[in-house]
Amino acid sequence: MTCNMESDWERMHARELVEFAAVLASNGPAIIGHAERLADSGLEQYWSASRCRQERWARSLKTFSYELQYANAKEMATRWEAIRHVLEEILTTEVLTRTWGAVCCGHEQQRGLDEASPVVRNVLACHLEARNRALNLMVYGHGLRVEEAVILNRMRRRNERWNDLLLGYLPNTADVAEFAFSAARVKEFAADRRASASPETAWSLLVASLRIAYQRQTCATSPNEDLNRRVAAGILACLPGELFESTGTIKSLWLLRMQHAASDTQGMIEQLIALENTPVDQPVWEGRAADVRRTRGSL
Repeated sequence: MTCNMESDWERMHARELVEFAAVLASNGPAIIGHAERLADSGLEQYWSASRCRQERWARSLKTFSYELQYANAKEMATRWEAIRHVLEEILTTEVLTRTWGAVCCGHEQQRGLDEASPVVRNVLACHLEARNRALNLMVYGHGLRVEEAVILNRMRRRNERWNDLLLGYLPNTADVAEFAFSAARVKEFAADRRASASPETAWSLLVASLRIAYQRQTCATSPNEDLNRRVAAGILACLPGELFESTGTIKSLWLLRMQHAASDTQGMIEQLIALENTPVDQPVWEGRAADVRRTRGSL
């Protein structure tokens, strides 16, 4: 089955990944403090889906840059409209990449481990490459209207602010500086959170504000909703079952975890390889072994 044939419940908009990042951040203390280990199978799913999505982004941006050289004014406007969805997805999903990276590294810092950290750092490094290409197009891309550039830049700033706000929910023991856009801003948000007289009310208002902000300022669809869903499923598959039983917010996502994490991991990898026109006789995990160092058994 190809990704294009997947039903709606198997797809996820980029803005939904920001809301998912908020769920991870709010439950960050439980994950960092109580999860004994993160599942290898979940890390493998997360890495594989992230890499496939990054390859799609790179191909889309490369094709767009080539076509832009030969497009007339009318064609240029149409092509910019199409690529805007890709630029938005790259910049918006970065919030989850950074939040999950901070959670993973915080979890391992407490245990003196260096197992999942190389994986999430590698995914973030590749995401940053895509981000840099996207920003380069926004600044130097020929034919982008000023109004569109302003909208995209506001979206970038919005994502950065929400990213730092969510990192402020992680424990003080977690070193989040490498995942923040502004470490000082994270500290400010963390201080505001601790000073709140009604944390539950403040959290409800925050989630409502997040949903309103992203519903108003995002495209109706995301180019890679299938892989967005797989990225989220891989993260959920990393977490031990007891967290779902004891933490209410995460427990509500148990069905999502079961729907995706229980699938055969190797079968998913082969499907993603086929989608990206990569020879199936070369396991995708061999590529990862060259990118990141693992101290636990291979995935």
